[in-house]
Amino acid sequence: MQCLFEDLKSEKVVLVNDFKALKSVKDLSTKKLCIIKTDFRNLKKIKIFFKKYPNMTVWLTSNEISRKNILAANINGFENVVQYPIDPQLVRNFFAEKTSTEMKEPDIHISTEIKSAKVMIVDDNPMNIDLLTETLACPQINLVSFTKPIDSFKAIESEAFDLFLLDVMMPDISGFDLAKVIKKSKLNANTPIMFISALSDSQNKIKGYNLGSCAYIEKPFDINVLRSQVFNLLKTKSLQDALFDKKETFFAMVTHDLKSPVNAEITALEFLLENHKNTMNTFQNEIIGDILEAAKYMKSLVDNILNKYKCDNGVLKIHPQKFSLNNIVIQCIEEMKYIFEDRDQNIKYTCAVPDSSTMIDYIEMKRVIHNLMVNASEYATKSSEIEIKLEKDNQNLVFSIKNNGMGINLKNPNEIFEKYVSYAQKYKKIGTGLGLYIAKRIIEAHQGKIFVESKVNVFTKISFSLKKF
Repeated sequence: MQCLFEDLKSEKVVLVNDFKALKSVKDLSTKKLCIIKTDFRNLKKIKIFFKKYPNMTVWLTSNEISRKNILAANINGFENVVQYPIDPQLVRNFFAEKTSTEMKEPDIHISTEIKSAKVMIVDDNPMNIDLLTETLACPQINLVSFTKPIDSFKAIESEAFDLFLLDVMMPDISGFDLAKVIKKSKLNANTPIMFISALSDSQNKIKGYNLGSCAYIEKPFDINVLRSQVFNLLKTKSLQDALFDKKETFFAMVTHDLKSPVNAEITALEFLLENHKNTMNTFQNEIIGDILEAAKYMKSLVDNILNKYKCDNGVLKIHPQKFSLNNIVIQCIEEMKYIFEDRDQNIKYTCAVPDSSTMIDYIEMKRVIHNLMVNASEYATKSSEIEIKLEKDNQNLVFSIKNNGMGINLKNPNEIFEKYVSYAQKYKKIGTGLGLYIAKRIIEAHQGKIFVESKVNVFTKISFSLKKF
């Protein structure tokens, strides 16, 4: 039975007491709003029926509205469920808002501002995945979905995503536990997470935010609101990524351009010291020596920034050849002698390995040892001893460098190898926090491991092990 609201034209809205009654409605395609009284048992049929009318808004109405029924309606794509009998003001408001929207200039679709994005959906209910897939469907978004959280592990470790949409209550693994897996992954540790759950209590919301989520959305959700939230988050991430890429490219370009003049300066100063040492007085020799060491320090900074760029962008490639690790250590000590002499530091080097030859990238391994020596000298006290050892442990070569002095308080030992983590400011020194980060990446590229031990005001010891091939 068709029922019309008195103050609305008949071509605008239609109300039917049963889904089957729609077949008797004339000119249904001309209606803008259709309200169907339902018991929520035939939602799929209603959904299929209205695919022929994409421009029509459909509301469901019922005497009994429960959370379960609202969720079922939401999953099937119905944006509004209203109490029966219907308040006519709701309908008037709908048309007032629709008229206001139609009078405005059409907004540019927000997805056009997303270059490309990969989104993972994990929900044990296939209907929820279908709803989210339909809601977020656009050419710029690649959606990957899983109904079993454990099946998503491989993708999390092997592919970079721009957003994770996670259900909370799932068998075997909850959305919260899956979020912990994501936060520990190499590729997606900083990827935004949104929880979508029927759990609406504050405790679960707080837990979600404490796990680093950017949003906690309750089911049933408003399709348009969710779509807007996701698109805006992806747009913001896209802009942030673009800004970061520009910054990194700028750093790489500037440091690359600095490298040539710095190398030329070092060559010229070394030439002066080697060939004109006897024509200069002691003071002049000292000045040239100080400038040379400053230039070498600048070269170290430039090299570290360039290598950080390579590490972050996956272009750090090693070219292993057979070299003596002992010879590399001796070369680095010789090149560092001016720095050690300036601080009156004594180097005690012990090599307990008759043959230290192994497959390594000569340039990159030299960079690691040089960085560790600079670091050890910088944080050791003046007139102290720096102990360097090369030993063998089973099938591994073990290099270690230990200084006596400041030490560091290691709540999390691995933190010292993270990007930009530096204790320089604490000890009123200058440092980028990149030396140990780069060292770790190079050692891991050689399939080795790097460690740190330290005791405040006593010592710091950094070691790395490499397989002896």
